[in-house]
Amino acid sequence: MIIDKSKIKTIDIKKPLQLESGQILDGFTIAYETFGTLNKNKDNAILVFHALSGDQFATGTNPITGKDGWWVTAIGPDKAVDTNKYFIICANVLGGCMGTSGPTSINPKTKEFYCNSFPLVTIRDMVNAQVLLLDHFQIEKTLCVLGGSMGGMQVLQFCSSYPDRTYSAIPIACTASHSAQNIAFNELSRQAIMADPEWSNGDYLKLNKNPRKGLSVARMAGHISYLSEKGLQEKFGRKLQQTGDFKFTFDADFQVESYLKYQGNAFVDRFDANSYLYLTRAMDYFDLYRENNGV
Repeated sequence: MIIDKSKIKTIDIKKPLQLESGQILDGFTIAYETFGTLNKNKDNAILVFHALSGDQFATGTNPITGKDGWWVTAIGPDKAVDTNKYFIICANVLGGCMGTSGPTSINPKTKEFYCNSFPLVTIRDMVNAQVLLLDHFQIEKTLCVLGGSMGGMQVLQFCSSYPDRTYSAIPIACTASHSAQNIAFNELSRQAIMADPEWSNGDYLKLNKNPRKGLSVARMAGHISYLSEKGLQEKFGRKLQQTGDFKFTFDADFQVESYLKYQGNAFVDRFDANSYLYLTRAMDYFDLYRENNGV
């Protein structure tokens, strides 16, 4: 997925970033959005971390998709995260595909897309990059760090790595490490992408290809994991589509099948397959217990 960069805000960080893998980014770009006004004392900032499929457009209208921001119900004037009071910063994560450096970026050395030659990143790397964004705004301490799922992992990592740089934290729907089942679902998703012939060993952007089918299946697998067995049963059960009877084909007979296909097809036009590989891998690697010797 290649985006119109004239529609996004970015800053170029010239400071080298040491990655957990041992590799170094000599410089990188962060795409971000802000909502509300930073006060004179710079003590009303809330850093919002997005989830796997999110981006910097947490509220308002996403200029790339034309749709509402992913947390428009929570962030805005007189809402739970009140932009009349607070200065909200939300950045696309390192390795993402909405303007921050990642597989869809141009490698300055080769003048070609990085594709899967971009170094693997971790949740800690993402947080370290966004701390440099805070430094850009000269914000020494945030009022709060907030996020759900992969965003919640970033909240936990921020509190572990930079406990003196926030007054409060709200991690939502996340854990300090992935379970074996989480890792298994993510590996299934990655294998679906890599099995698509259009993936071309990760170099599809250079070849003007797109592994849409693989990414769609990966997203479908992800959505199965977002609901419990009980949740799926309550939401769909064995309900059929509007025909009310079997069609005796391999099209979607059941509502749950239609739901998964819709989610998969809607996702491929706004996300990059390699970024999906990178971000799911980062979530699998996240382990605060290991980082803190089991504490």
